[in-house]
Amino acid sequence: YTVVDAVSVIGTHLTELVRRHAYELLSRQDTKNILDRVAEENPRVVEDLVPKLLPLATVQKVIQNLLRERVSIRDSVGVLEALGESGAMTKNPVLLTEYVRQAIRRLLVRPYLNHAGELPALFLDPQIEQTIEGAIEHNEQSSHLNLAPRKLRDILDKVARAVGANETPMAAVTSSSARFFLRQMVEGTLPNLAVLSHNEIPTGVRVISLGLIQ
Repeated sequence: YTVVDAVSVIGTHLTELVRRHAYELLSRQDTKNILDRVAEENPRVVEDLVPKLLPLATVQKVIQNLLRERVSIRDSVGVLEALGESGAMTKNPVLLTEYVRQAIRRLLVRPYLNHAGELPALFLDPQIEQTIEGAIEHNEQSSHLNLAPRKLRDILDKVARAVGANETPMAAVTSSSARFFLRQMVEGTLPNLAVLSHNEIPTGVRVISLGLIQ
């Protein structure tokens, strides 16, 4: 048996709650504080980004999207530099989030690598990918998934069957277009399933297939 005192239990529980809901706790002022810290040593990164390319609200939304999937934002410089590169192409927070994730892909994949440095992962069937991609609507400010409830439940059931009773963190790989929305779909029922895109897997990382979601 391992004896753990009550204070440690409560502390661990509170830490987990904060991590799970960090994206909801991140305020506009918190985002401004992140920018101010980066500006102390990398002023041009911030000067060229806000408000020249993106408003503070969009930067906040992108960081919230990252935190929602428990992506570390300790490399704030890398996140803001990626926003600076992609901000000239789009102002859509969903697309910006995907660009940032690809820029910090080594950080994304690291928690799911095995001892040999390989990535065990499930793969999404191309037909399901096409179904999701065909239901996505993009505009300048946002992206939405218009998928019939019955089709949505069908995809969720297929993902749940592939994952099984495994409660440990694991990864699924899909296309960059479908990734964001597949993660949103499984977030409530399979919180420990990380959804990665093919473009987020660093060069040199071998992917070990755990099966096909079909």
